Amino acid sequence: MAEAMREERDLSVMPPFSLEAYRSLLPSIAGLSLSSTTVSAIVQGARHSTGVSADGGTAVLVSCAIAALLFVSTLFVKRYTKRFVFLGTFFAIHLSGLSALALAMLGFAHADPSPLLSLALSVGVTCGSTWLQFYWLRKLRGASAQAAVIVVFSALGISEFLGYVLSFVSQPVVCLLGVGLTFAQFGAVRISRVLDVPSDVFPAISQSYLGTDPEHFSNTGFLVAAAVGIWFLSVPLGMGRGFPAGEAIAMSLVPRFLSLVFTLVVCVFWVRHGLRSRMRAITTSIWVVMEAFLGLAAVFFAIWPNTVSVGASFVMGASSVLTAFVWYLSIAFVSFGWRDPFYYTSGAWITVNLLTVAGMRLDALATQVFPSNTPVIIAFMCLFTLVSTQVVFTRLLASPSQEREEREVLTQAEASAPAGASRGQTAGEQGAPHPEPQQQPTLDAIRRVPLMGVLAIAQPQQVPMVSQSPDARIASSVIALGQRFGLTGREIEVLTLYALGHTQARVSEELQLSQNTVHTHIKRIYEKTDLHSRQEILDYINEYGAAGV
Repeated sequence: MAEAMREERDLSVMPPFSLEAYRSLLPSIAGLSLSSTTVSAIVQGARHSTGVSADGGTAVLVSCAIAALLFVSTLFVKRYTKRFVFLGTFFAIHLSGLSALALAMLGFAHADPSPLLSLALSVGVTCGSTWLQFYWLRKLRGASAQAAVIVVFSALGISEFLGYVLSFVSQPVVCLLGVGLTFAQFGAVRISRVLDVPSDVFPAISQSYLGTDPEHFSNTGFLVAAAVGIWFLSVPLGMGRGFPAGEAIAMSLVPRFLSLVFTLVVCVFWVRHGLRSRMRAITTSIWVVMEAFLGLAAVFFAIWPNTVSVGASFVMGASSVLTAFVWYLSIAFVSFGWRDPFYYTSGAWITVNLLTVAGMRLDALATQVFPSNTPVIIAFMCLFTLVSTQVVFTRLLASPSQEREEREVLTQAEASAPAGASRGQTAGEQGAPHPEPQQQPTLDAIRRVPLMGVLAIAQPQQVPMVSQSPDARIASSVIALGQRFGLTGREIEVLTLYALGHTQARVSEELQLSQNTVHTHIKRIYEKTDLHSRQEILDYINEYGAAGV
């Protein structure tokens, strides 16, 4: 265990850049970049065109139908087991790797396979690699927004660079290299199980993701606002990919290079922000970047309608940035949402790809209805981009702050109201003295008091569970969890502080134990409960609570 990562520090501030400090994020970066590169190089033709897949999007549509089965299953299965996820990952690596190997052998043999066989192999690569993306996003559950940004934009930058390099290689060689990239996932998975869990090193603070409370991520309206914003941005991206008649645009050397430069600049910018812990601008600024890319694409489409590859480079840049942002949003909802992580990851992936293909089909439809369809396509692209931006800024980003302001105003009004001003009070009640309302301790305050003070606050028989602060609920739930799994009193004390977000160094200081002793207690807690990270403990507590544990 990297003890240097557990020294007491502000959880909202990232440590100085070093391999030791960030090594727990490396497997996720490698896994995401490898799986994304495999799909981009093999299925999408290594960016030689703007097509969603080399066969006009059919492979992606079939893969979406298969992913929809996983999405629907999460409506009935509240949480998939580790064994299911592990077996699924094992199968996904083989499915993607063997499908890529078959495509390579067919290419080297100059065989002309049937369209059905080519489709099946492309679907195998897509489904296997997509599952692996879901797996790595799941591994980041409970990680901080800064860590999430560093992972997704580092993975995107590496993937785009590898895809650009592979665009100069023949397709059979690309497929063969894809086999190596896919089976390299075994190494990344193995290393990730040896290193620290990202959420233990960089625990999440919900406000740093979208500036909102954790409860919002379980709010259906909040989820719908995020989905609608992505929907209306995916359509103009698809229209730009198929401009003007719905066919994929051929990408020569210069447009491919421009797209790479645009993407790398964005990735470097946000990785730098992640390292500097400047995360509050991610949600607004990234949307402005994607909107600007689409706006520039529309401008170049209008200026040079017969040379559309330059405008397409901006579209592909926006598409790449959207991929990273969808990964980022998926980690946010996976960390704080109430459903299984596959619900959010599969739903987001299906949405983006389906509507991108739909945008290309919309181009084809506009060509049939409007023979001179260039202004029509540009107008629709701008309309969908405008709607997406308005939904995101007015619902996804603004509503949390508005609700907080409304709650503050309501609290101030209740505090300043006279004792008899509330409805339904009798004359006798109006004259009776009223006790002062008890204020719940703040998060920072409760973390500064000794352990027994936390436990005293958390007595469930004195304070109703619904009125307790989040930290008090965690403390009381840990006691019930300890009773169920037979934890010792010292293990309950250690687990309480650990679940509250303290580092092992802080737990050691608070309980006056050595760090080795604290580490041993946590290891035994994991063995007794069959929970293997701080986030899994919090998930268990959130699911069952003090009463149901």
